[in-house]
Amino acid sequence: MTLKQTECITCRVRGCSVLDSCEVETLTAISTYKISKKIKKGERLFSEGDPVAGICFIKKGFIKVELNGKQGRPLILRIAGRGSIFGHRLFEGHTHHTFSATAASEVQYCYIAYDLFHDITIKSPLLQQHLISKVLDELEGIEKKAIYLAHKSVREKVAETLLSLARTYEYGQKEQGFRISLCRQDIADLAGTTKEQVSKTLKDFEKEGLLKCSAKEFSHLNIKKLQLVASLSS
Repeated sequence: MTLKQTECITCRVRGCSVLDSCEVETLTAISTYKISKKIKKGERLFSEGDPVAGICFIKKGFIKVELNGKQGRPLILRIAGRGSIFGHRLFEGHTHHTFSATAASEVQYCYIAYDLFHDITIKSPLLQQHLISKVLDELEGIEKKAIYLAHKSVREKVAETLLSLARTYEYGQKEQGFRISLCRQDIADLAGTTKEQVSKTLKDFEKEGLLKCSAKEFSHLNIKKLQLVASLSS
C-alpha cells in the first residue's frame, strides 16, 4: 500500500538512520525518487534468496530479520525498528538477499530502487561513510551473536535478548515500559533457546527484581543488573 510522501529533510526518523547529517542535495534526491509504503504484520518485506531490487528505510514498526533454520524453524538474527535500512549490503556478485525480513507489526517504510539509490550514493561521500559504518556494525553484531549463542548460558542469552529488545523498542528508565509484538517462541528463537526456558528465566528475573512482565508487556527493567547477567561469560 502506498502512503502519503514525507520529505527526508523534515522526517523525524532521519536522526536515527544512515541519512542523519547527510547533505541537503542527497536528502532531496532520495525524497524525489522514494515511495512510501506499508505492510501488515506477518507480511514479508522480502524473503531469503530474493533479488535485491531496492532500498527500504523503516519509518514505523518492527521487522524480524530471519534465516532459514533446521526443521523449518527460523533463526531470528535481530529485531529491527525505525531508522533501520535494508538492501544496502549489495556488492558485486551478491545480488540476492541473504535473510528474510518479516513484519512483526504493521510497518511503514520508504522504498527507492537500487539503481537510483546507488547513483545518489556515488555523489555523496558522507552517505557512503554512513553505509560502510552500518555494514561494519551489523557484521560486529552477527559475530557477537554467534559467540553468545555458542558459549552463553540460558540466563545470559535471555538477558542479552531483553537488552536488545529494550534498545529496539527505545525503552528509557523514566518510561513505564514497552509492549513487544513478539510471542515467547519469537523471543526463544531470537535468544537461541526454547520457549519453556524463556518463560522460566523471565519468572526467575521477576523474582530477582530485574524486571516486571505480563504477556507482551515489559516494565521496570533493571538495565545495569541485566547487563551484568548478560556479560558473565564475556
